[in-house]
Amino acid sequence: MKRLSLSLLGVLALLAAACGGGGATTTTSATTTTAAPTPTAAPTTTAASIELLVWADANRAAVVEAIAPVFAEETGVTVTVEIVDFGEIRSQVQTAAPAGEGPDIFIGASDWVGELATNGVIEPLDLGADAADFTQASLDAVSFGGTLYGLPHAVEAIALYYNTDLVPEAPATFEEIPAICDALADISNCVGVPGGGDGTDPYHQYPFLSATGGYIFGVADGVYDTADVGLDSEGAIAGGQFLEGLIDDGVVGSLNYDGAKNLFLEGTEPFWITGPWEVGTLSDQDTVNWAVAKIPTIAGGTPSPFIGVQAFFLNAFSENKVVAQSFLLDFVATPETMAALYEADPRPPVYSSVIDAVADDPVASAFGASAADGQPIPNIPEMGSIWGPWGDNMLLLRNGELSAEEALTNAATAVREALGS
Repeated sequence: MKRLSLSLLGVLALLAAACGGGGATTTTSATTTTAAPTPTAAPTTTAASIELLVWADANRAAVVEAIAPVFAEETGVTVTVEIVDFGEIRSQVQTAAPAGEGPDIFIGASDWVGELATNGVIEPLDLGADAADFTQASLDAVSFGGTLYGLPHAVEAIALYYNTDLVPEAPATFEEIPAICDALADISNCVGVPGGGDGTDPYHQYPFLSATGGYIFGVADGVYDTADVGLDSEGAIAGGQFLEGLIDDGVVGSLNYDGAKNLFLEGTEPFWITGPWEVGTLSDQDTVNWAVAKIPTIAGGTPSPFIGVQAFFLNAFSENKVVAQSFLLDFVATPETMAALYEADPRPPVYSSVIDAVADDPVASAFGASAADGQPIPNIPEMGSIWGPWGDNMLLLRNGELSAEEALTNAATAVREALGS
């Protein structure tokens, strides 16, 4: 374990001094006098009285709970972990933190950074020399306006799961897939792409748009240009029309996330596009033999799925920020903890020693290769105006109620109206 940072040692030394029972100094406008010792006057804060609260989902909560006793033994600071559903953390922390009721540390995603930083909810982090242990892409993903706000631990991008009993080798192009599925008997759906039925899910459908040159916002000098909305660009519409053709041919059914997942687990769906968060589910079942590959090329273009980075964030309203940052730097940003986080939630790692350790793992390598082709989810607040109209219109496309051109044009128009552009 790393040596405790000087900042934390200094804080604890001051707390120890406060517990020492020495005389108190009283200052007036005229003189300075030293009062007699008062043994009954207890300090209001001690190292033992500090308690860090961490919000994490169930998988990663166990890792934090495992290192908490060591931190308490070395510092006297208690760490309490509360399990919060990952999908609820973003909204709950923005309500609780300003009221002084939130966690000191919480786990979140890179696409939250712009909103949380703009709202003053997250505190900048200084990793110092430890920054060299992380991939630059992961650090960039949890930065906003040139300032680092998160301690990254994993990257995620969707890829293609395939049933190796039905399809021994992954196809190189999407154009090969209809013929593969035509040759198979007793399949319920060919390619499980969430985003149909009753579930809006543009995230899983973005590779179709990006493969042919579609984009969300233009980028100028490394900065997102929110006046340049690309959902109805020529490339995006071309990708949407490719997907539309697969829908019309019965290759991609109108399935929500659970529908696509269940058919793959039943062994009647040869392909399923989703992310590394399902590796644990698939590893725990014995019905389907499976493997993972990059999403095949589409119309000659390489799909560029969204990249999301998972990270630890520091609450800007915390009263224990120095202690919390030391917990992150000295107990979380270590080879041991980063390896444990990967084991608990096997998404491609961003910490150098763990990257090296999983280099020969075909599943980790496949998801890592997919992420290498990907692009970060824009972490600017304006993304909040994208998901709703985009998802709603893609759902109408998936359910056969709009053409690709109509769906993407409607989505882009709604986004421009919401952003005033």
